[in-house]
Amino acid sequence: MRRSLAVLFGCSAIALSPQLATAQSAGPELTIGWAEPIDTLNPATTGARNVGPILSNIFDTLVWLTPEFKVEPLLATDWTVSEDGLTYTFNLRDDVTFHDGTPFNADAVVKNFDYIKDDTTQSKIGLGLLGSCKNAEATAEFTVVVTCEAPYAPLLAQMGEPYLGMQSPAAIEKYGKDLGQHPIGTGPFKFISWAPNQSVVLERFDDYDWMAASLEHEGPADIGKITFSIVPNPQARVNQFQSGQSQVMQQVPGVYWKSLGASGRYQSMQVPISGMGIFLPINASKWPTDDVAVRKAILYAVDVKGVVQLAENGVFPVSRFPLTEGMLGYDASTPDPYPYDPAKATELLEGAGWTKTDGKWMKDGKPLGIIVSAISTKAHYMAIGQAIQGYLNDFGMSAELQGLAVPAWLAANINGEATMAPGQYIGVDPDALHFWFLPDQYFNWSHWSDPELTKLITTGQSLQDDDKRREIYGEVQKIIMDNAVMMPIRQNIDLTMMAPDVKGMTYSGGGFQYFGAASLGE
Repeated sequence: MRRSLAVLFGCSAIALSPQLATAQSAGPELTIGWAEPIDTLNPATTGARNVGPILSNIFDTLVWLTPEFKVEPLLATDWTVSEDGLTYTFNLRDDVTFHDGTPFNADAVVKNFDYIKDDTTQSKIGLGLLGSCKNAEATAEFTVVVTCEAPYAPLLAQMGEPYLGMQSPAAIEKYGKDLGQHPIGTGPFKFISWAPNQSVVLERFDDYDWMAASLEHEGPADIGKITFSIVPNPQARVNQFQSGQSQVMQQVPGVYWKSLGASGRYQSMQVPISGMGIFLPINASKWPTDDVAVRKAILYAVDVKGVVQLAENGVFPVSRFPLTEGMLGYDASTPDPYPYDPAKATELLEGAGWTKTDGKWMKDGKPLGIIVSAISTKAHYMAIGQAIQGYLNDFGMSAELQGLAVPAWLAANINGEATMAPGQYIGVDPDALHFWFLPDQYFNWSHWSDPELTKLITTGQSLQDDDKRREIYGEVQKIIMDNAVMMPIRQNIDLTMMAPDVKGMTYSGGGFQYFGAASLGE
C-alpha cells in the first residue's frame, strides 16, 4: 500500500471555495511563517507532515490525541471496543455541522471511510492509519460501528491524526479529484484561500463549540483569521518574524534557535514530532551495503552527535534507536548500539575482506562507494547528508552526496538506487515501524525484511496489553539495529518561536500545531 513521506511539495492552481469566501470574522489576525509548500489540503491524500498542522485546524477527528498520547472525545463522545478487538462502536456528537452547513453524523463518517478506502482516492497516510479496520456502518443517526479484519491496537490513537480528519460528504461528491483545493471540515477554522507556494488563509468558524475538553476552551476560536505564509528560505523566514510580519515561526533554524530564545523578546516552544525521528534507511539490497558488516561499519564510522552539531548547531537531541522518545517501546536505559568507534568499523571491514589502499577501502578492485541522496530543497537534509558524507570520506569510504528533486529522490529510494537517504516519519504508535520493515511496503527503502521481525510486528499490532507491546517493540528495535538497516540521527522537533502576545498555542499528539485555543493580544 503506497504512502508518501512527509516531505512532498507542489500544487498548480490557486484554490478558493466561493461559498466560503465570506466577510472576515471579527478577531485578531495571526500570521505564521510556514517552512514548506503544500501538496494538497485533502487529509486523505496528502503525504506531507507539514500539511498536518494546517489540517488539524480545518478538520476535526473522531478523537483528540493529547501531547501525552491520551485519547479524548472530540467528534465522538464515547466508544467501546469488543473483547476480541474487532469492533469499535463510536457514539457521535449530535450538534456538529460542517463549514458548508451540512450535518455531521454517522452517515458522514461512513462516507469518509468509503472515500479513504476507494482505490481511486489513492489515499496515502489516511488509509494506512486505519490498518485492518476499514469498514464503517451507521447503526443509528449518531452511532457508527467500525469493524476490523484482525485486531489492530493502534487504531484509536491513530484516529486522532489529522490525516483522518472528517470531510464534508457533500464536498467529496461535488469536488471529486479537486477536493484538496476545497477543504471543508468541522474544525475551528474554515478555508478561505490557497495561493500555491505563497499562503493558506483560514477564517474562524463562528459556529464552532465542540473543542476537546483538555484544551479548556468553549465556543469558537479567539483568532479571527490565520495566514500561513509559506517561506521555505530559512533566513527569509527569520527576517519575516523579527520584523513583525509574522507572529509565529515554525522550523526555526538551529543557528537562530538559541539566540532568539536568549534575547528575551520571544516565546519558544519545542513541538515533539513523534514516530521515527530523523533517520536514514540503509539499502541492504545494493552492493556494498548488502553486506551487514559494511552497514555496521557505517554506523560506527559516523559520529551522530557530530552530525547534529555540524548540520544543525547541535540544538536537537540525538537518536540511537528507531523510535523517538516517549513512544511505547522506547527505553532510554538501553545502551547505545553503535557508539562512534572508527576502530570497530575498521575491524568489521577487515574481517569482511576489505583492505585500505591509499586511504580508501577496497575489495575485489572496487572502492567502498556510498551514495547519500537528499532532497535538494530541504536545507537541513542536505546539511545532514553533507556531514555524514564528511565522516564516511574521512574514514576511507567513497561517499557521494546527491541533491535530488522530490520525484527523483523518491524514485531513487523506491528503486533501490540510493544507499542512504535522510528523511523523517511521524507516528503515534510503534506500529509505524511496519511501514519501513515489513515486506512489500512502500517505505521499505532498506529493501530488507526478516521473518522473525515480521512475526513480532504483526503480533504487536494485535495486542491490547501495553506492557506486552512494549516488550515486543523493544525486541523489534533490537533486530533492526542488529541488522544495521537504518541510521537514527536525531529526535524530530519542530522548533517554534512566538511573539510575546501569542497565548494558548498547543499541539496534538504526534506534533501538529493547533490554534483553536490560541489568542493574540493582552
